[in-house]
Order: sequence, then C-alpha cells, then structure tokens
Amino acid sequence: MTSPNSPSSSDAPFSASGQTPPSVETAPPDPADEATVRAEPRNVLSMVLHQILFRTAWIFKTESVIMPAFLDSLTDAGWVRGLLPLLNRTGQSVTPLLLSDRLSRTPVKSRWLAGSTVLMSLPFLSIGGLWLLRDGQTSPWFVAFFLFAYATFFSVHGVNQASFNTLQGKVIRPERRGRLMRIVGSIGSPMAVLMALLLLQPWTEADPPKFAYIFLFTGSMFFTASLMLRGIVERPDAQQPKSSLVVKRRFQEAFQLVQTDPHLRRLCLLATLFVCSQLLFPHYQRMGRETAGYTGKMLMTWVIAQNLSAAGFSWISGAIADKRGTRSALRCLTFLAIFPPALSLGLGTWANANWYWITFAWLGVVPVTYRMQLNYALELTERKNHPLYVSTVVLSMTLPIVASPLIGVWVQHSGYTLPFLQISGLVAAAWITSLFLIEPRESRGAADGGSGSPR
Repeated sequence: MTSPNSPSSSDAPFSASGQTPPSVETAPPDPADEATVRAEPRNVLSMVLHQILFRTAWIFKTESVIMPAFLDSLTDAGWVRGLLPLLNRTGQSVTPLLLSDRLSRTPVKSRWLAGSTVLMSLPFLSIGGLWLLRDGQTSPWFVAFFLFAYATFFSVHGVNQASFNTLQGKVIRPERRGRLMRIVGSIGSPMAVLMALLLLQPWTEADPPKFAYIFLFTGSMFFTASLMLRGIVERPDAQQPKSSLVVKRRFQEAFQLVQTDPHLRRLCLLATLFVCSQLLFPHYQRMGRETAGYTGKMLMTWVIAQNLSAAGFSWISGAIADKRGTRSALRCLTFLAIFPPALSLGLGTWANANWYWITFAWLGVVPVTYRMQLNYALELTERKNHPLYVSTVVLSMTLPIVASPLIGVWVQHSGYTLPFLQISGLVAAAWITSLFLIEPRESRGAADGGSGSPR
C-alpha cells in the first residue's frame, strides 16, 4: 500500500446550501463510548491481522511488477499496459464517492470492510481459474476479461479503502493510527515476504510462470483476511435512512467541499500532483527487464525489495506521525517519492540489472504516502464526515490518471527519459504543496474566521 473514499456527512450530505466546512477532529472516535475506547487494543489486533493477510495477498499482485508482467505476457501494446493505472485509480475514486453517503449512514462500518474484502477475492479467483482452465492460452477476449476483472477489483478496493479509513477513524484515536501503521509494517511485510519466498518465488521462476496459482492464492488471502474482522468491537451508530444514489449530487458535494475547505483543497492538490507517480508503475518492470543482465529470478527480488521497504517506510513514518503529527510524516514521504524515476533511469542506463532492485526498494514509499494522505484527511474533520473527506481526496487523483495510456505510448515510442523526469518534477511540486499544509493537531479547536475549520 498503501493506500491507502466516499462522500457524505452524517445527518445530511454536503450541499450547496452555504454550509461551512466541518471543523478539525476535536476528540477521540466515539468520545461518548467508553467501551469502544477500552476495546481499542482488541480492535487494533483485529485490524492488524486483517492487514497482515491483506498485505500478503497484495504482494502476490504487486502493481509495479506482477500485474504488468502478466499483462506483458498477454500483449506487448504499450497503451494497454498504460491502462492499468487508469483502471486502478478510476475504480478507486468513483465507486467510493458514489457510495460514501451510504457508508456514512450505515451503523456498523466493519461490515462494509469485511464485505468489500470478500468481494476483492472474486476477480482474482476468476482470473486464476480461467487461466488454469485455458492452460495459459491467451486471446484478445481474455485480455479484455483481465482488464474488466482488474477494473472491478479496484472499484471494490476503493470502497474497501474508504471503509478501512472510516472504521479506523471510528475505533482508533488519531494519536494511535501511526502505531497501527508501524505494527502492520513491521509484522505484515515480513510475513508477506516469507510467503512470497515460499510460494511466489517458485511460481514466478517457472517457465512459463504459474500465474494461475499466483492469482488463486491472492484471492484466497483476501477472503481469509475478511474473517479477521469478526473480532472488531464497534458500537453501532444511530440508524439513519438510506440516501438515494444520485450521481450528480455526489460529485457536487465533493466539489462544494473542496471550495469551502481550504485545507482539504491543498491536500487534494497535493494528491493530484502526487498520483502522477503512479503513471510510471507499469513501466518500471519493463525498463528493468530491458536492462543488461536481467534474468527471470529478478522479478521476485523486486517484489521483496518493494514490500520490505514499504514496511520500513510505514514504521518510520508512523512513528513520525504519532510524535510530530501526520503533516510532518506526509512531507517526508512526499519528498522521498521525488527520486524513484531518476534513480531508475540511472540504474537502467549505467548499472547492471543486478542493482535495479534499488528502484523498487525506493518505490515502497509511494503506497505508504497514499495511506498517510488519507490519515491526514481524517484529521481535518470530525468523524461523521470521514467518508466524504477520504472519497474527495481519492477522487482528486483521477484526472491525471486519464493520461496513463498516453504515457504508455510515449514510453514505447520515445523511451523512458523524458516521461520519467517530467513525472519526477510533478512529484516535486506535490512536495512543495505539502509545505503549506496545516498541522491539524495543533489547530484542534481553533476557528478560521468563524468557519469552524482549522487555521
């Protein structure tokens, strides 16, 4: 992760009624519910177990290695490879925005998290099952089916991400959320790497790679992860009537919120610039496989390097967030994310492929930054508005991703240098934007011109 989604307030959704933006979060989740606070250790444990299995599933479908490598085995078209970030980010953005009001109104958020985790298993079970039945025989319709399943997976993942952050905002206090990231990073990633060494390594080194087994295992892990949430202690919110699903209104609510809350607006700008880093994800592995000295065994090394580094970045940034605030952690992560494109160009040009794993080690910072952006969004508002804030931030990432197929064509015809350096510049602009963010914990309870938003 990652990263790491829905619009809505509690009693009534945001509208163009002139309503002022919600204030920064002023209290622990469910302040009136002492039982929930006492149950926080158990809730942390349940969410850690869920995330450990979730992360194990994720390493078997790493976006920068496994998925584009599988797609390259189906087709060599650069624009098709460029569709992966587009389907990924669009699915994660639009679906949670449409469903955010219902997520906000549902009394028990953990049910949404468990249900969406189960649904995330189905696309991979379907791809793996079909690939096994077809004995690895590709065709244009299978490419289309793969892309459809991929888009479906990330549409559900967007809801899953919104559910996780909403539940986290409800049952875990702000100053403990970094701790959750540290625990998951220090336990979940090593566990995922161990499973990768035992299973993913022989499956990727086979000739041809056993992608069917990889995807079937991925689906099974997502399904098992959903069972870990049965231990969550969550006080049901007050029952509210279901809202109608009006697509136009959902987008209006997000736009209204960005207009009225300057702090969220800055975060959305940062997210819009930062997500451009994801445009390059399918192309890192392609560059590595074209580097002198490449062998098939290196795919496994790249996967492990990225996931172990993500664990390290999670642990360090989580500690920074708990001690110095989420803003400080977000600034550090965004700064570090500037360098992977240039690093990959240097290693791909002047070094042997044996050193290319350093690129993926540095790439581990990107999914962690996504998660930190959403943690920051949680602190900008009170709990009832968490789904709306998270979904609005995720939606802001959609526009740049539309260019993803064009980046694929550009890379295929012009090489890696110019696209990679331009993306690095956009991430640098995201870091500059982070310098203008407030620290919500320092501003808690303060008003901005009487609007109720943080200074």
